[in-house]
Amino acid sequence: MVGLPAYAILYIVPKVKPDDWKAGAPFLLMLPGFLIFGYGLYLNSDKPITVSTACGTVQYYKQYSKGGRYSRGKTFERITLQLDDSKYFRHFRFDESLAPKHKGDYVCFEFHDRKLNSQLAESTILKWNEPTSIQQ
Repeated sequence: MVGLPAYAILYIVPKVKPDDWKAGAPFLLMLPGFLIFGYGLYLNSDKPITVSTACGTVQYYKQYSKGGRYSRGKTFERITLQLDDSKYFRHFRFDESLAPKHKGDYVCFEFHDRKLNSQLAESTILKWNEPTSIQQ
């Protein structure tokens, strides 16, 4: 990737006659595109996924269809929680191996937060923890 613009500048452009600059222009015009592409690869390095912890009250579970033409009958479940520090509900996907909690239960959990990890598609609960304090 990086070698092609260098090849164009070092070998192809000098061989073009000085009065025929139009023949080398496409190679020079590719150079900014390669530089932007390389900078994008540099910025898109793998970022570590942080694990967050929170506590809240279980509101409800809801089944969702995976959608798509060939996925009839395939569903997944999300849990809706009202976290301690928010008046809004948050929806989390969770592993089906986790034991379900009952509506109104106060729970603490570890999760991958979509708000802190922009590379994730959605927030996912990893495991349940013991509540550290009783809900007021």
